[in-house]
Amino acid sequence: MVRRNQIVFVIIAFLINTGIANAQDPGFSQVYSNQLYLNPAYVGNPFYMRSRLVYRNQWLTTRSPYTTYGVSFDRYFINANSGLGINIVNDRQGQGALNRLAADIIYSYAFQVTYDLLIRGGIQAGGILKSQNASVLVFPDMVDPNGEVVGSPGFAGTTRFVPDFATGVAAEWDIFYGGISVHHLAEPVESKFGRQRVVLPRKYSAHFGCDINLYKRYLFRKNLYLSPNIIYLQQQDFRQINLGLYLSNHFFTVGLWVRENLSLASHTFVFLAGYHNDEYSVGYSYDFSIIRGGFRGLNTSTHEVTFGKNFKYKTIVRKKIRYIKSPKI
Repeated sequence: MVRRNQIVFVIIAFLINTGIANAQDPGFSQVYSNQLYLNPAYVGNPFYMRSRLVYRNQWLTTRSPYTTYGVSFDRYFINANSGLGINIVNDRQGQGALNRLAADIIYSYAFQVTYDLLIRGGIQAGGILKSQNASVLVFPDMVDPNGEVVGSPGFAGTTRFVPDFATGVAAEWDIFYGGISVHHLAEPVESKFGRQRVVLPRKYSAHFGCDINLYKRYLFRKNLYLSPNIIYLQQQDFRQINLGLYLSNHFFTVGLWVRENLSLASHTFVFLAGYHNDEYSVGYSYDFSIIRGGFRGLNTSTHEVTFGKNFKYKTIVRKKIRYIKSPKI
């Protein structure tokens, strides 16, 4: 029977046989419900303080799903034209065998260039706590002839903390909005195995969209917006383009996203819907993928739920302040 140390060696050798391996960030389907994760320039809403929760579960029907949790809070300082917030994301893989906790403090500043043009810049500083928990793993020599699991792996795992930084800019002009951001500016080393390293490469994001009021010519009808969006992501050799379309009125939003790996190895479709008002918002999305060989079924599906609560500022804002547009969920 293959010994556990041989298995560990094979896994490590497979992952980092070049001496340097590259990690990758978790992603969210409801990208605009997690604006602080998309671009630091979005921190700080001038109309209310915001708290956001997100829960994401990938491969729900497997024994070792990928689960991601997120929480954020931000506010705007009127007199300083600045936003400040905190964003925390925890990514758990394989029943806790791998865990990645990222916490960041984010600051933004707004420039009202012209009446129609608003630009915001943001910076982000924080850290990543990466841990491996071998106690949840089962190796072949831990299983007796009757199929019962006996013993333990004999080692607990490792934990490593590294600082992390990001920056971004976003703008709004008339009905158009968009921005670019760069995460992991210093490309932190998340894990080490002897002389081998697991590096988190820089992630480049570009997003663009617009709000088209379908009822603009009807003076006595509520607004109905059609919002096409495009997001491009690049992290090391990974390149992805996301095409989205939202339809929303004052309270409800429905949308469809198509995610394409530029190698054309996989195609993901995202259906989402949500309710929102001035006090809170809730959204749900469902992903399914078509990979080479056809539809992979529920084993590769993803469920994501978001919830947001808004808090009004105690000070009444008398001057007109704008905020970068974006879809509600």
